[in-house]
Amino acid sequence: MDIIKLRHLLPDSPAETSLFVSTRDREEKIRYPWNVVLEKGLSSDYGLFMPAALPRFSETSVSSLSNLAYPEAAWLVMRRFLPEKDIPDNVLADICHGAYSKTQIPIEEALDDNNLVIARLDRGPSCSFKDFAALFLARLMSHYLSTTQREATVIVATSGDTGTAIQTAFHGLPSTHVLVLYPANGVSGMQEKQMLSISGNVRAIPVDGNFDDCQRLAKSLLNNDDVRERFNLTSANSISVWRLLPQTIYYFHIWAELNRKFPDRNIIFSVPSGNLGNLTAGLIAKHMGLPVKMFIAGTNANNIFANIVGKGTSSGSLSNKHTLANSMDISVPSNLERILYLYGESPENIPDILSEKKSIAPEVLESLRKDIFGEDIITNEDIEAHIVRFWRRNNIVLEPHGVIGVAASFRYRQYFNEYTSLIAVLETASPSKFPDFQSSYPDIPIPENPSLKKLSDMELETIRPRKVAAEQGDVIDTLEDLLLNEKP
Repeated sequence: MDIIKLRHLLPDSPAETSLFVSTRDREEKIRYPWNVVLEKGLSSDYGLFMPAALPRFSETSVSSLSNLAYPEAAWLVMRRFLPEKDIPDNVLADICHGAYSKTQIPIEEALDDNNLVIARLDRGPSCSFKDFAALFLARLMSHYLSTTQREATVIVATSGDTGTAIQTAFHGLPSTHVLVLYPANGVSGMQEKQMLSISGNVRAIPVDGNFDDCQRLAKSLLNNDDVRERFNLTSANSISVWRLLPQTIYYFHIWAELNRKFPDRNIIFSVPSGNLGNLTAGLIAKHMGLPVKMFIAGTNANNIFANIVGKGTSSGSLSNKHTLANSMDISVPSNLERILYLYGESPENIPDILSEKKSIAPEVLESLRKDIFGEDIITNEDIEAHIVRFWRRNNIVLEPHGVIGVAASFRYRQYFNEYTSLIAVLETASPSKFPDFQSSYPDIPIPENPSLKKLSDMELETIRPRKVAAEQGDVIDTLEDLLLNEKP
């Protein structure tokens, strides 16, 4: 990695890009250093951390990313968020190379079909887009812990893919332990097999409840001072800003590649949106200078964000509904708070907006609508129909989450000029993780994945641990057992 060359491409930025604030700090007076944010995960006021300032890339510098390998682009994007005195250039280069030396993002073209391309973010070790952030976070945390001679326990709530991505990234790393909370009966069989097949310093347990219960439980444990200090707890959900910032990298990378191949097109990103971490990363990238024309946010029946953008309120959206896109079955997306903060909503209003007590400020709503088209409910019937249609028309196999981006893009088509625009749909997981779909549509060839195929014969009943209540006591017992009885 040519660090001298990369340093010439670095954007100018305020000194505060490596300092962070809470989304609920009404006066925005407290600044947190990067390592405190890495350790805490969640602010003590229950707010989420955000950079105090963002670096700003010019369009020319963004275009230059097309000449860089992915680890180099990662170094360039992340350099300003980490102080050089703590993470020297060569250390950051090692982190980026270790995380991304094998990264591939194939682009599949369906230009005759609504001017679409599919950016496949499903080629990582856990077959999910969550790998992109998890691999960077794991290496950053491992480096920090080794230099401070400390240990950390990472607690993660997952609605499907985050758990395996974090387990895979942290597996075997010294000084780290991982506990994943997933909703019993709320993930696919293959997702559950993936999580339960990994042991050692990582563990997954089913929780009696839905994803929102898991997320509330993780947040409450992170904000329990005694528990946090006892286990040195931190988060690797998109609750953690260090799980979020690395996701900005692939937006810059994909945009630069598409701009090189399709010059003079307005590039639009269509993003399947559940907990809104993926979308939030894209919006942060836009505020860093990514010249994207628009974001399309596709939602399933859990459509709080579509209501926010469409109506300015979350009213009537807070029940959790089970759909084919189970990883998006989230009633209150945690990153909605970050989006509201990023677009200027007052920190004192955010909790009331999330609990249906207030509407968004009109000027904030206007700014959101300039950047985001929030498409309302994509039903299970829509999901199935678009998977079938897209395969038969384009010979491209999608899965229930990524195809929501396709469905939402078709609803947006009336608003864009098809001759000057290009829509990049983010495919977020491998179709191999959802093999049950093929039983209804045997003509759609679900691609085989070697790492998933070996799990197909696994009997869940023989390996599934006891379901725990969504209460701190049961999880604390599991944390103690994890630390005392790790198995290689």
